[in-house]
Amino acid sequence: MEKQWRCTVCGYIHSGENPPEICPICGVDASFFELVSPSDEVNTVKDVKPVVKPVIEQPDNEKAIKQALYRISYGLYIITAQVDGRDNGQCANTCFQITSDPARLAIGINKLNFTHELIQKSGKFGVSVLSQTGQDHARRFGYRSGRDADKFEGVAVHRGESGVLLLDDSLVTMQATVLSQMDAGTHTLFLADVTYGEILQEGDPMTYAFFRASK
Repeated sequence: MEKQWRCTVCGYIHSGENPPEICPICGVDASFFELVSPSDEVNTVKDVKPVVKPVIEQPDNEKAIKQALYRISYGLYIITAQVDGRDNGQCANTCFQITSDPARLAIGINKLNFTHELIQKSGKFGVSVLSQTGQDHARRFGYRSGRDADKFEGVAVHRGESGVLLLDDSLVTMQATVLSQMDAGTHTLFLADVTYGEILQEGDPMTYAFFRASK
């Protein structure tokens, strides 16, 4: 019997071995999903309006913290990695520059995701920055696990110097080598040096807010 995961923000129910990388209803990442116990009554039909259970009243400060975090601006990126001929990618919203000299960035990846496993094994990853027409890529790489499907099937990609696949339909791509990592609870924060970069298109990047508003 498949596991079921409940989004703690909107109540959406996902069936699968792991939670989705991004909630298709409200857009939060996998860290906001909780495993549903067999005794809970849930709606098992995917892609329908979720059954929202009564919300337990939270202290005002906890509500304020969640609302404050939700106001932080995020981009949407496709993070890719490969090990021993196995490629995978996922949609992520945590990717940011640390320094410009040397060129260094950090990404946050959920420990349950297949991409996390590949990055830890290879020590390398790629970043494709989505444009505002990249909604389909966000869904393809965010709503299912690479353990169960080939997310790159039918997608125009090229292989970078480091061996990772990169999306042709993106604003820019970067390739990076991991320097260190920090345990952040549900996620790992990977600090990395940017080793290659390319500009593919002109345009505005996809933000989390734009994706939620346009989907």
